[in-house]
Amino acid sequence: MTTAMESLENVQISPNLDENDSMLKELLGIGVSWDLIAKPFIFENIRMTAYTANGYFLTMNMVMIVENMEMTIKEFVSRNKDGFELKDLVNYLNVTVSFVQVQIVDKLKDAVRFILSGPLVIFLDGYSQVLLIDTRVYPMRGIQEPEVERIVRGPKDGFTETMLINVVLIRRRMRDPRLRVELIQVGTRSQTDVSLIYLEDVTDPKLVNNMRKELKAMSTDTVAMGEQAVTEYLGKVKWNPYPIVRYTERPDVAVTSILEGQVVIVVDTTPEVIIAPATAFHHIHHPEDYHVYPINGTYLRWILIFGSIISVFSPSFFIVVAQFGHYLPKGIASIVIPKPLPLPLGFQFLIAQVSVDLFERAVINTPTPMATAIAVVAALVFGQFTVMMNLVTPEVLVFMGAAVIAQFATSSHELASANRILRFGMILITWALGWIGYVLGMIGVIVLLSTTRSFGVPFFWPIIPFDWEGVKGAFIRRPLFEEDKRPKIFRPKSYTRRG
Repeated sequence: MTTAMESLENVQISPNLDENDSMLKELLGIGVSWDLIAKPFIFENIRMTAYTANGYFLTMNMVMIVENMEMTIKEFVSRNKDGFELKDLVNYLNVTVSFVQVQIVDKLKDAVRFILSGPLVIFLDGYSQVLLIDTRVYPMRGIQEPEVERIVRGPKDGFTETMLINVVLIRRRMRDPRLRVELIQVGTRSQTDVSLIYLEDVTDPKLVNNMRKELKAMSTDTVAMGEQAVTEYLGKVKWNPYPIVRYTERPDVAVTSILEGQVVIVVDTTPEVIIAPATAFHHIHHPEDYHVYPINGTYLRWILIFGSIISVFSPSFFIVVAQFGHYLPKGIASIVIPKPLPLPLGFQFLIAQVSVDLFERAVINTPTPMATAIAVVAALVFGQFTVMMNLVTPEVLVFMGAAVIAQFATSSHELASANRILRFGMILITWALGWIGYVLGMIGVIVLLSTTRSFGVPFFWPIIPFDWEGVKGAFIRRPLFEEDKRPKIFRPKSYTRRG
């Protein structure tokens, strides 16, 4: 079905103001939609109608702009009594009035899009072009500390739902004239603003062209779900749980990624930006690494890598060890061999996993004043009482608790969610096939990691394919004055970071 915006593709702006007003009234629902404003004016016998969306401007600012424009137009017309072209009026307005730049729009489709996105759009009788004055003051919340990637030391500012503010936060940290910020509209109905950000002299042109092409080719009516909708269309995401992009609420992380040769995509109305391509180790690294000394940052990296492994494999590993516990020394066997219960060990882990996930959802969806009470109830029900009722053993709760703690220690929510799905699968296959299932599951995870690609970049780089320099960068937080190379896997124009 053809949308309203697509139907305007070849429609020209009429020089007859009444025709334009009649068409826009029907198209935009002027008089029905109370938030859209159409105000007629007559300045020096020039009839015009100004269109805008309520809530995108401050009333006093708008009054001052209109008054200033009225005086300027009167003065201009008195000097050009024999007639003038619209571009001459625009040039005069730009050099004489005290508000922001005035532009000409010559396509009706663009004029309608701007009306719906907030600027003041003025149709003049006798002209087949319109004036655009960006009077927008965006509704937004204040800049706050990121919710996910928190750090003890370092900047506390985080992205907001307003794209303009997010771009400014990036510009503030990178005053490079070669930084490019391209504006693209996505969604035939939503016309959501999306910014594609990259360094012209660093980022691989093929990557930029591919991203630009895919964004413009997105065949959807809306991206109301923000960054996730854009990611799924860009990466053709299906059933692979591993995240092929990285999300961040931190401007410093976004800028660091741009300097490495990645691209950043900012979606309006979304407080996270998209970083692509991304590897598994980009998801594991934490901003805290760079706000402590190198030896501490290296230790934190090893902890998070170990935590990811624990998150996926520890419950299923316990199932295997419990099956062969009689081969272990007596002291160790007394720890890892659970007491016999009516329910199979694998089923106990599934109960624990589902219970933890339900608890997580309950805490997220519970109003903050009640969250503590829910936590106490969950601790009693899923902890003490389940053991007393012989539903699960204490050992199961300990190993599942360790896996969940390791999952939430990962700064990337997307990687943590993928690890949870794989952990669930490892429990099932190990329960069904024993140690053979555990081995097959490990092989399956490695194959999945090895075959996943993020916009042409191997997800498990630098392990597969092996890159020694990449391995050192992934596992060791080197001193910043020694960080003089960009990752080759992103094929940057310049590998050196000096100058």
